[in-house]
Amino acid sequence: MALLKELKKAADSGELYTYHFNILRNILEKTASFHGYAHFSSCVRKNDDDADGMIHKRMLDLLSHGNYSLFDPKEMVEENKNHFRNILNNFLEDYNFNEAILGNSQNQEEHV
Repeated sequence: MALLKELKKAADSGELYTYHFNILRNILEKTASFHGYAHFSSCVRKNDDDADGMIHKRMLDLLSHGNYSLFDPKEMVEENKNHFRNILNNFLEDYNFNEAILGNSQNQEEHV
């Protein structure tokens, strides 16, 4: 949950770096394994304009396998930021995570 909260915060602020795709893919892989799926792409929503679901899978494949270091972060271009937000937000909606945990700390304190 801590990593999801960090990704949500980065996505909301617009301060997205290429290594965030690595973190997102790792979360998707763990979620897929937990739910018994063979591949992380089972946890990626297929949009109407991408019936076979290849766009977001390819984005995750390409941007999570590069040499993107935490020690030399590269900010994503705007198009990649939009893809990242779309994948993350769809994932959070599809798996119905507690918004109070992912939201601001005031809401978290009220629901704990």
